[in-house]
Amino acid sequence: MNPFIKYIKQYVTISEITEKEILSILLKENVSKGHVFLEEGSICNRIYFIIEGTLRTYFYQNGKDITYWIYPENMMVTSWHSYILRKPSLEYIEATENATVLSINYIEWQELYEKHPQLERFGRLMIEEQMALLDDFYKGYYLLSAKEKYELLVRSFPSITQRTNLGHIASMLGISQETLSRIRKKL
Repeated sequence: MNPFIKYIKQYVTISEITEKEILSILLKENVSKGHVFLEEGSICNRIYFIIEGTLRTYFYQNGKDITYWIYPENMMVTSWHSYILRKPSLEYIEATENATVLSINYIEWQELYEKHPQLERFGRLMIEEQMALLDDFYKGYYLLSAKEKYELLVRSFPSITQRTNLGHIASMLGISQETLSRIRKKL
């Protein structure tokens, strides 16, 4: 079974016809580490599902690369603000490893939402789950020490800490790479 279809079926039941229509518009890409899917200032026209590899969203502040989030396999990623509101992106999306992703164009996905209400339900449930995850992570995050932030990340996404550049992890946690290295040595 297609991994994206399997992912959708974790949330809703879909018909064979709906499955076929989704499969007919999916774009599969095998990309190398460092591939940039989206640049700041562009309107994000695709939503991505990661089959293999990791992607990160990041932005620049005062010339410094700041990682916002790192996404592992079996997650949906896009520049949510740009994709949903159809506004220029404030961030970049980049592969942090060689990756395989499936993606769907915004207009085609909206047409499927109109045609198949269960997909609209899927979209709502998936976004609610991602918002709850981010909310949970960041609410605790602001009150934690650097060590506690790292431990939270390890508990929430254990594979990310073994596969992603330490500089990106440190940036995401709002700590220096040196501090992250000291914390990792002690654990």
